[in-house]
Amino acid sequence: MANKRRSMAEFLSQADQEALTVTDGLKRDLPIESIFPRPNQPRRIIDSTELEHMAETVKALGIIQPIVVRPKTADQTGRYEIVAGERRWRAAQLAGMSVIPAVIRQLDDQRITVYSLAENVARSDLNPIELAKGYHRVVEESGFTQTELAEAIGQNIKTVNRILQLLRLPDSIQDFIEQGSLSAKHGELLLGAPKARQVELAQLAIQYQWSVRELERHIAKPLQDAKRKSIADQTDANIAREQLLWSEQLGTDVKLQHCKTGKVRIVITVASLDEYQGIRDRLGVNF
Repeated sequence: MANKRRSMAEFLSQADQEALTVTDGLKRDLPIESIFPRPNQPRRIIDSTELEHMAETVKALGIIQPIVVRPKTADQTGRYEIVAGERRWRAAQLAGMSVIPAVIRQLDDQRITVYSLAENVARSDLNPIELAKGYHRVVEESGFTQTELAEAIGQNIKTVNRILQLLRLPDSIQDFIEQGSLSAKHGELLLGAPKARQVELAQLAIQYQWSVRELERHIAKPLQDAKRKSIADQTDANIAREQLLWSEQLGTDVKLQHCKTGKVRIVITVASLDEYQGIRDRLGVNF
């Protein structure tokens, strides 16, 4: 009989319980050189200026919140992999610290992805694209549903879905959002634009610093223009047909002209007075 699949919350809870039984969850001062970052951590961009500011704070106050690590037992070298707190670790290095306070947890590859993401989400520590890629990795690697993920990290399922949708954008637009040149709201709007124009609109939004509302207006404008053009084309076709019918009936050139007032002017061109009289007769005009 198949085992009942655990919810994400149960999964994280068990990870914490196992960490306490295996490693006691103790805070220890570890040598900085024994710690290394995890290759596939959610955060991809670390701002150097922000890191320098953090280093100054560390010099003044020390590391207030310990980083979280797991022992790298495979190589038996006493080294530790960062689960959460890479920026604090890097700031400590810049500050000249030789040891750093850390909580050691025993987490496998599946749990470390979930734990790291949950910790970063709780600290509002990731940009929208980093979040989206983190969400996607948890769902792919752990096999949990988006609903279970949302429950575990305390987010609304609609919010999680909306963030994940950003991964449908072209890579260049994802880079713009990751760098802070565009917001997640800009990205959501661009998803509704024709694919052929998404990158162009994103570049224009950055160049002219369009707000979300301005971008929305520019996305809608081509659609409105296309609708107006379709109506105009249909009107032109109707006018051409009417002009042809009038010309055939009267035996001369007839033009229909739209006035700004909404009225239509009929222009009949004749080559002589005799032709003019013939048209009057056809129309039954007697005055």
